[in-house]
Amino acid sequence: MNENRGYQGKRLQPKKRAAKFWSDYGYLLVTVAVVFVLFKVVFQLAYVPTGSMETTVPSKSLMVCWRLPYVVSDPVPERGEVVTFWSDEMGQLLVKRVIGLPGDEISFSGGYVYINGERLEEDYLPQQGITTSDGVFQVPDGCLFLLGDNRAGSWDSRSWSQPYIPVSKLQARVLVCASVLKDNSWRGIRTIH
Repeated sequence: MNENRGYQGKRLQPKKRAAKFWSDYGYLLVTVAVVFVLFKVVFQLAYVPTGSMETTVPSKSLMVCWRLPYVVSDPVPERGEVVTFWSDEMGQLLVKRVIGLPGDEISFSGGYVYINGERLEEDYLPQQGITTSDGVFQVPDGCLFLLGDNRAGSWDSRSWSQPYIPVSKLQARVLVCASVLKDNSWRGIRTIH
């Protein structure tokens, strides 16, 4: 028998080891890198521990949010969008609805919200005519006024020591909510408007 016939007993050289590793596990490394980029730059996964956005976003639900615009710039969202942001006051990620834009005057009367003296139509609310506050708020440039949809049970711009959230604190716009617990106000997967 020829003793030089096989390489079974010899160690692979470093280049061959790297090639074999890449061949065996490269797909896994690429997958991890893509998932990391997707959920660090493009999307955000967020958990909702409270009912401040009921029934739009039930407590103990999971949201998928669109993060990319807020990573690459500081866009001012449209009124009515549901966004996530970092609250320094609460020390956590919160989800609320954009009500007041820069320059708006926000007031309350008869259980309704008024923007610059005109009543805001809020068909997304589970109950109409229950929004209360004694304050009148003038939203500064570069800031937003945010409210939860559960107006009787939301800690929001009406009660924060700093009621205006800088646009730069926004992290994402909510796209989809998944709610699966039997005691939630609804179950399933919904797009959020």
